[in-house]
Amino acid sequence: MAAIVADEARGSVGLGLMPSRRRRFLHNNGAMHWNLPERVRHLLLADTPSMSRAERLRSALGAALAIAACAWALALIPASAYWLIAPLGASAVILFALSHSPLAQPWPVVGAYASATAAALVCLSWVPHPFASAALSVGLTVWLMARFNCIHPPGGALALMLVHEYHGAHADIPHVLMLVAANVLCLLLAALIINNGVLRRRYPHRAEAPLRNRHQTADEVPLNRSGLNHADLAHAVRKLGSFVDVKSDDLVQLYNAASAHAFDRHMGQTCGDIMSKDVVTVAFATDLDEAWNLLRRHKIKTLPVVDKFSRLVGVLSVADYLRQVDDVTSAGLAVTLQGLLKRTPGDYSSKAEVVGQIMTSAVICVTPQTPLSDLVQQLSRHGLHHMPVVDESRRVVGIVTHSDVTAALYRRLLAVRQD
Repeated sequence: MAAIVADEARGSVGLGLMPSRRRRFLHNNGAMHWNLPERVRHLLLADTPSMSRAERLRSALGAALAIAACAWALALIPASAYWLIAPLGASAVILFALSHSPLAQPWPVVGAYASATAAALVCLSWVPHPFASAALSVGLTVWLMARFNCIHPPGGALALMLVHEYHGAHADIPHVLMLVAANVLCLLLAALIINNGVLRRRYPHRAEAPLRNRHQTADEVPLNRSGLNHADLAHAVRKLGSFVDVKSDDLVQLYNAASAHAFDRHMGQTCGDIMSKDVVTVAFATDLDEAWNLLRRHKIKTLPVVDKFSRLVGVLSVADYLRQVDDVTSAGLAVTLQGLLKRTPGDYSSKAEVVGQIMTSAVICVTPQTPLSDLVQQLSRHGLHHMPVVDESRRVVGIVTHSDVTAALYRRLLAVRQD
């Protein structure tokens, strides 16, 4: 004890006067002690976001309902010895907790179970040793799933289960095939009904149809030309050299969403910051010649159409006038347009007379709080040059154009360069 007290007294001058080697030892050991759980966490836990509480409940409910439905359906088959096979539980996890994954789509499920069944039956017939038969059946299943692009992990479990169940006994091949087919069919039907009808999820997960260029040219829409595309993803996956459990369409959507969020974070502007507030509008009953004169006078191409409460009911553009013209020659266009703008006397007319008869009613609009990234995507996706800005009551409070967006981006780039 005296030695310990003396040693403490010698060290009471503080850690700062201790030999450097001892200080490094204590510092490194302390760092190792505190960082060890962090390192273990990185080794054991996937770097993925956790499910929300609602999503956890929905996934658990869907899986439970699916297994119950499969058990009930198999019990209805008369005079049969069909039962729920264990890999069905693993498949239920994928189909309801990872319903958007490529592993959860119908073909991987069907293909994996078919591959596993075929591999197990072949190994049972040709490989007498149980360990070798089990190993080869799983390996062959993985190869078949990769070869036919139907990766679904429960397939490996099915192959192992069949080899274990029927090794050393006569395998009734028709019964095995019907057993697997009945389980797969019941599970897929349950996933289709429960995901779409009960959980309000879209299953099978389908890629969004590619956007068409409204100008009817071969070019893609502007955002697709300048952003990440499927060829870029295919190149990255080939370079990675391993299977990626995410659809390319989902990767593109994630990338675009992340890019838009980063854009908003750096720009910090909304439609309300850049819109024109002194908006020229027309009413449903405005004469066509009056609206045409407004377009010419203000040198604009689009007029919002509003009701008596200033609520948006449509838009009128030069293209709406041109759609009324049949003769597209220079002379015919002038004559037809003059006839369209001239008001017909009397109570009956065979042509359009007011704005409401030729305007576009299906209007895409934004609010003052809409981020600039959403505005750019809407303009690009739909090939628009103008976008009305409305409040919560759909009253027109402004309009934004390509010029407004270009000016905002220029000011931001200029500010960044000056900083």
